[in-house]
Amino acid sequence: MSAFRVLVGGFAIIATNGVAGGRQPVGKSDAVAFDVVDRTASGNTQYACRDQSFFDAWDFCTRRLALVAASKPH
Repeated sequence: MSAFRVLVGGFAIIATNGVAGGRQPVGKSDAVAFDVVDRTASGNTQYACRDQSFFDAWDFCTRRLALVAASKPH
């Protein structure tokens, strides 16, 4: 089974088994927490936030995307 991952702009929300499980990627039904990875960062994996609920991880991503979009000229 592959890990549950949702791509939101330049971020990836990844399901994990939480701190107690060593934050290993898991499928959606086994998820305890969700990490947000910045896919635009170069080099090593850069976590934008960790151990969030899916709603909070989604909210984090969409708010960051909205801030970036608002700062660009239209």
